[in-house]
Amino acid sequence: MSTIQDRLRSVRGETSQEQREEALSSFHAPVRNTQQATGDTRRHTDADSIRREFGIPAWDRSKFAFDKVIPNYVERHWQPPTGESVGGTDFLATGKPGSGKSTLGCYFATRDIEVNNSMHVWRGTSSRSEWLPLAPWVTLCLPKGADVSVRLESKLPSEPSVTLDVDDLDRIVREVVYYEDPVHLCHDILERGSIHVVYPDPTLRGCQAVYEESDEKQYDAPSRGQLFHEEDPATHWWFGFILARVEHGPLDWTTITLDEIGDIVPQSVQKDQFGSYQKAEMLKDSWVDARKTGLTLNLYGHDEVDIWDGVRRKIRWRIQMPGRANPTTAGNLVGFESVPMHTDQTSMMDVGQALMYTETNFEAFAWSDIPTPHSYKLKITVN
Repeated sequence: MSTIQDRLRSVRGETSQEQREEALSSFHAPVRNTQQATGDTRRHTDADSIRREFGIPAWDRSKFAFDKVIPNYVERHWQPPTGESVGGTDFLATGKPGSGKSTLGCYFATRDIEVNNSMHVWRGTSSRSEWLPLAPWVTLCLPKGADVSVRLESKLPSEPSVTLDVDDLDRIVREVVYYEDPVHLCHDILERGSIHVVYPDPTLRGCQAVYEESDEKQYDAPSRGQLFHEEDPATHWWFGFILARVEHGPLDWTTITLDEIGDIVPQSVQKDQFGSYQKAEMLKDSWVDARKTGLTLNLYGHDEVDIWDGVRRKIRWRIQMPGRANPTTAGNLVGFESVPMHTDQTSMMDVGQALMYTETNFEAFAWSDIPTPHSYKLKITVN
């Protein structure tokens, strides 16, 4: 009797070695000659290498009119200039599909490792791979012992997908590493000045132990008696990872890019058998601690109202992508009592432009295109 996996393999067809080689040859070779790759401080950094590849100029805060908007977000300080934020920062960027959120994510990841020498973590999912332009510099982090399947899907729907072996990933990213639990990932895997794409452990190993050791953050457990369980949705691993980073460090600059944040804390979140609402509350309660420990959270989504209010109240910076008018009143902008814009700034902007704003100031900005050299999406499924 055939399984669904057998039927799916039949539908996709067998991938020949020639097809695999042709697909892999379209990717740029991983970059393994930088400081981060070699440990040799005489060499150029990942950030320098990425900037040269995509023509991104060096960071210069004097290019911006308002220090408290974009420079205040980008530059992390324990003793900041007067009036700017201490510790980690955050933003929520919203826009329609195709508005440039993916390239913005790559741009800010590059700025982050350039300016702050951060440990940058990008959320990996089975359906999205917007980080692929940065793949030659990426450390790909997978849960140890998990069943991992890999395939390339053409951006042209009529083209067949290409099945890869896990070992083939070494030809796409700089390094593939395996973590045991969130604490192991934070302390033994993540490196400063590097971009890491992390796929969550579907069994949530270590998350309950981290939660049980937290003295302050305790919530009503679901009927099964524990907050984290191996049957939870894999997205819930991110709650455990953020808690581990906040509670156990390391206290180095760390940034987490969470694309499609509405998948993790949707507006409709509720108390269920998985403790979804309790975990959302835990994330909200961790927000101030995140800043104090040097953790920055970059959130991306289609619309403000897709995301739970409790999280939105904590976010101090917003980004409006092009193709939709920016707010001119606080309205549904939970967490803001006012906005500084009185007219539409963004609906007629081009892709590659956006507006960042706080409650007091706003500024338009642009970034260099960060294209991929191929026409594939990378689908990594972890079971």
